[in-house]
Amino acid sequence: MQKDKYHHGDLKESLIKNGLKLFNEVGAEKFSIRKVASLCNVSHAAPYKHFKNKEELINAISEYVFNNFKDSLNEVAEKYKDDPYERIIELGKQYVWFMVENPDYLKFAFLTKNESITVIEETELESREDNAFNVFENCALDFLKSINVKKEEYNQDIIAMWSMVHGLATMLAYNTFSYEGCYLELVENILRKNLKF
Repeated sequence: MQKDKYHHGDLKESLIKNGLKLFNEVGAEKFSIRKVASLCNVSHAAPYKHFKNKEELINAISEYVFNNFKDSLNEVAEKYKDDPYERIIELGKQYVWFMVENPDYLKFAFLTKNESITVIEETELESREDNAFNVFENCALDFLKSINVKKEEYNQDIIAMWSMVHGLATMLAYNTFSYEGCYLELVENILRKNLKF
């Protein structure tokens, strides 16, 4: 069987998924299309039908990771759109679940050096692109408005909420502490206790 006759499904998606694992293992400098091709058991030329260079593949990996994360949060945000409090609780749980169940996404998105996509200014948070943080920010804003938090306190409260769910996700994904029970119940209890402004 010829090496570039790919038979395990979609080659482009496989290149992205294997590329994600490789990127997390070796970093951007040692990352190469040749190595990803080897992981996919295809010829070194096969990936070039989908990506012209390694930068294009890395961009595709980034898009894949952030879009899947954003879609995951959007699904919950839509489901609980009529209740700002329950929505922010469920969104926080979903954030943690997604990162714990997809540690490769967590490492790529937040634990490797990248340019900041959210700018914190005195009176507002500004994201440079439409991303998962926007989903979280919008839901957090709705929650804060629903409990009559002063506008000048929005930024710090949103950062605090984001830090809480992100910290929980990171600690659980990397086993910073061990917990015998259901980690999502633990997360929910922590969020409910701390989101009483």
